[in-house]
Amino acid sequence: MKKGITRRSALTAGAAAGMFMGSSVRQSHAQHLQKVWGQEFITPWSPSENMKRNLTPGKTPIRLSCSAYCLHFSKGMDIAKRVKEIRAAGYTAAEANDQWKLATDSEIRELKAILKEHDLLFYTIHRCINNIHPDLTERQKINKQVAENVETAERLNLSFIVTHTGSCNPDGPTLPHRDNWSKETWDISVKALKQIIKDTSGSKVNLAVEALNPCNINNPWAHVKLKEDVGDSRITVTLDPQNMMNTATYYRSTELVNTCFDLLGEDISYAHCKDVLWKPEMLPAFEWVVVGTGTMDYETYLTRLSQLKQTRPLFLEFLPAEKYPQAKKYVEETAAKVGVQIYS
Repeated sequence: MKKGITRRSALTAGAAAGMFMGSSVRQSHAQHLQKVWGQEFITPWSPSENMKRNLTPGKTPIRLSCSAYCLHFSKGMDIAKRVKEIRAAGYTAAEANDQWKLATDSEIRELKAILKEHDLLFYTIHRCINNIHPDLTERQKINKQVAENVETAERLNLSFIVTHTGSCNPDGPTLPHRDNWSKETWDISVKALKQIIKDTSGSKVNLAVEALNPCNINNPWAHVKLKEDVGDSRITVTLDPQNMMNTATYYRSTELVNTCFDLLGEDISYAHCKDVLWKPEMLPAFEWVVVGTGTMDYETYLTRLSQLKQTRPLFLEFLPAEKYPQAKKYVEETAAKVGVQIYS
């Protein structure tokens, strides 16, 4: 989050930014929004009228990354070949799973030399994992794995790893459960991250927590409070406003994006890139779609990324491999339209 941010300033910024995350304006600070017609008697899912966007680009370029072109490790792999494949596809950044823990020191030295030669940014280890698994033994095992990922990241000179709080659902960290938003679950989430921070004391590798729709980190205010409650500067943000989409925010992505950047600022370690489509059905149902075919305001998203002080990777994900060229093209064309530089 921005330096010196407090919960009080987060409340103020949240109200000013006009974000709505629930069904009543008379709830906690996460439910404040700009006044819209009908808010007294209907759930206001429409955006506020006459909302102006500031699309003044910053000077910071964005590096593109893609889930189809990750830098996963396997024994005996041709590291140079894989790096060249990623660059040939037009991507200048890459992430990986945690298998680099199996790499030898010589393989890591080779990797670092090749990354420098081809100007490819290897920026994080990304593994979706349930840090609050309901089985305590399993939770402790998982928390230990996250600590091991931090150690691997140190060997690779990475500044952060991606992690999550998780879910009370034993079947997976991204699944809903009735207790996911309880005070008890929040306390367990904070305790788990505190333990990982303690177990990796002295490390400079941050824990960049990603929002997940059905979990307790599913809006920008939750990111702010998590860092405050853990009480450590190593808690940062994997920004994924698409994972904050619900029926209340679907048509309000500009406000959602701006609120994320207003509240989280330079604590954003990097950003995810996908889009969401509300299916034409009576009961709310969403699906991931090619960037530009949903409602995410990418002109604002890219502009705000370019206004950060240092380059961040933008990670294209959740698409069939054959659709990434279309998504990449849209991002590049949108960036050019608003004057944002894509690193090449």
